Amino acid sequence: MSIISPRIFTIFSNWFIFFFLFSNLYQNRLSNKKKLILYPSFIIGFTIIESLLPFTKLPLDIFTYLYFRKSKDIDYYLLNVFIITAAVKIIAIFISTVIFAVLVTVDNLDANSFPQLTIIYLSIIVISIIFILIYNLFNINKRLDKKTPLTTIILGYVYLIFFTVLILVQSFTNYPYFILGTLLFIVIQSIFVILVFLYRRVRNRKVYQDRFAEEQVKNLKIYTDQLESDQLKLRHFKHDYKNLLFSLKTVVDEQDHKAMNQALDKLENYSEDYLNNLSMDLFQDIKNVHNSYLKSLLISKINTINQKDIACHFTCNQDLDDLPINIFDFINLLDTAIDNAIYFTQKQDNGEIYLSINQEGQQLAFLIYNSIANQPNTATEEKKHFDRLHIKTLRKKYSNLFIQSNQSQKWFRFNIILITKED
Repeated sequence: MSIISPRIFTIFSNWFIFFFLFSNLYQNRLSNKKKLILYPSFIIGFTIIESLLPFTKLPLDIFTYLYFRKSKDIDYYLLNVFIITAAVKIIAIFISTVIFAVLVTVDNLDANSFPQLTIIYLSIIVISIIFILIYNLFNINKRLDKKTPLTTIILGYVYLIFFTVLILVQSFTNYPYFILGTLLFIVIQSIFVILVFLYRRVRNRKVYQDRFAEEQVKNLKIYTDQLESDQLKLRHFKHDYKNLLFSLKTVVDEQDHKAMNQALDKLENYSEDYLNNLSMDLFQDIKNVHNSYLKSLLISKINTINQKDIACHFTCNQDLDDLPINIFDFINLLDTAIDNAIYFTQKQDNGEIYLSINQEGQQLAFLIYNSIANQPNTATEEKKHFDRLHIKTLRKKYSNLFIQSNQSQKWFRFNIILITKED
């Protein structure tokens, strides 16, 4: 212990606690073997750098963020985990220091005492472990906003509060009881802010779900209206079909071959016209989609495609219940992808769109094919619309989501593939 100065020990302990928390809170695709090499390297390297060059903590934090960031876009999820890690570390240091000061008394505190520093940092580790258990128990990781800066701003505000309090603690170490009371007030205030924020989020989500439910009812009404319309057509068809058969039978009895051919042509044309104007074939595989949100979206989109006089083909030969990702994220992705296909097909003379849902093994594939106009720039323009799909954000959020696109001379193909979990 005498070889290591208290300052180096403190710097090392701070980085150790930071990366101990960060490695348990941040979910990424790093293997355990790589983590065992990477995090200790960061701890040792950053300790050496900060020991030799004071005031380098902020640049090292920025370096760590840039290292783990997966693209040039702002990674709000990574920022949120960073702020939570830093805030928990400060809270743990604050609580441990103040309680230790109360128990030992301020006069006996010694920043150069290794036994005291060891006890304080061990208690910080215990507090950190308790937080990690709570974090995992309430599945906070999945509740972190990954798309907007609102959560980051709230967490940043809470972090600044605790950081300010920590500075005050270090400046007024002679008043531990006053500081402990101040801490209690700050904690209550922070909890209040977080609760207000969570309430707003829950309320906004409920508004979103209610709007979704309204859209669902509207789309299901479209579906039932189509079925009622088909039922009325079928009733008329049965009546007219009997009359046509009776006429055909009369012609056959008279053995008038010319009239017989005319009657057969009339029956064929009438039957073909009836069958081509039914929506039953269009919606026949909808019954296999059991997720109400997805079914509602597909009914709406198939109806829209049909109304725009685009030839639509939909297949789903297997029962589909739950999806392995958040349903609202997936609905937004599929909704925009189909809208893109409609947008680039509606001006074509003989436009076609194929929608297909296939499942093979652990792969669930949603295929969206749309015909390409004769203009050579159609496929290029369609690819530019990918920005509306937030593909990069979704790929970061869901490791089991894969999105592919390709084109041929006639078709533009957009594939969404989900890897389902093993049973």
